[in-house]
This record gives sequence, C-alpha cells and structure tokens, in this order.
Amino acid sequence: MNPKRFRPKLIHVYLHPKEDQFIREYAERNYLSVSELIRGWIHKVMKREGYEITEPSLPEGKPKKGGT
Repeated sequence: MNPKRFRPKLIHVYLHPKEDQFIREYAERNYLSVSELIRGWIHKVMKREGYEITEPSLPEGKPKKGGT
C-alpha cells in the first residue's frame, strides 16, 4: 500500500437488509454516496468528542490538475 495514500483503511460492516435499504435511500435522498454519509456521521461524532477534523487540500501555489 502506498504510504502517501490519505485513506488506506477499508471497513466492512454487515447490515440487516432493512438497515441497508434505509441507509441507501437516505443517502440518495440527500444526494450523497453511502460512503460520504457514513464519513460525515463519523466526523460529526469525532467533533462532538473533541477531535479536530481537517480535510486534505492542495498546498499553496500548486495548481489543480488540468487547470492553471
């Protein structure tokens, strides 16, 4: 695994069919992927518990791919 990869972990969660249906429908209604929904919930809980969450960003002065 590339040590520079930001999110190297994958978690498998076994859901009851009704849980799976709920989470997929909820994510779709809110224009999110299931992954975005779950990561958002994790971030919310972490913030509530006092953890600082920072998302990665491009370094100052480095252009985006395909841009100027």
